[in-house]
Amino acid sequence: MTRDIDIAVCAADWEEYKALTDALLATGDFIQGTQELRYDFNGTLIDIIPFGEIFGRDNLIPRSSDHETIINTLGSIDVYNNSMTLRLNSEPALDLKLPTLPGLVIMKLLAWNDAYPNRQKDAEDIYFIMHNYQHAGIEDRLYEEEVSMLLEENFDNERAGIRLLGRDMARISNSDTSRAVLEILVLETGEHSPFNLVTQMAYKNHDSPDNILALLGKLKLGFLQGLGQQVNPEGNS
Repeated sequence: MTRDIDIAVCAADWEEYKALTDALLATGDFIQGTQELRYDFNGTLIDIIPFGEIFGRDNLIPRSSDHETIINTLGSIDVYNNSMTLRLNSEPALDLKLPTLPGLVIMKLLAWNDAYPNRQKDAEDIYFIMHNYQHAGIEDRLYEEEVSMLLEENFDNERAGIRLLGRDMARISNSDTSRAVLEILVLETGEHSPFNLVTQMAYKNHDSPDNILALLGKLKLGFLQGLGQQVNPEGNS
């Protein structure tokens, strides 16, 4: 578990965002945190991050006061447009949109890259999702729609599942997001890579760096195939 909760809210501008946060503070249950965009709700830290028209040209959210860049929101629209809806209450209706696992990996991968080496938890979370995607309700897809991929992976559900995860990530990514994600995956699996992502993934997991690198290669392979590129199972175009 992490110590805070991240909530993204669609906002046209900083005035609209401030109207929301002012209303939350007025309840008396929220207090301003020590960092901008962070609030304390009865001891629980909540980051309330705006997205939408408030985006800058480069998907960078500026600070409301001095316009200093503080967060990269690349990928947020993709994840929102492909999110799943959880109904918390019926009368009145209260729906909460949650990122899918592919969307979560996209956001965590971009966040990790932006703030390395300070986002090791994101690296660990990405590994956890990769390792367990085979158990995330995709078995019918693997054995009914992706039999050829299973054969290529010698019926290794973990590696086939990771390839499917990569495909699902590519499917929901626009051109800017897919370009950024692919750059990270290529760098972190290349022959001359510093292997920063592999190293941080391996830190708390009982897995070898060589195997983690191979799994990341499968994620990259699936992502490339999801983009429609002709790539063989060994990752060569």
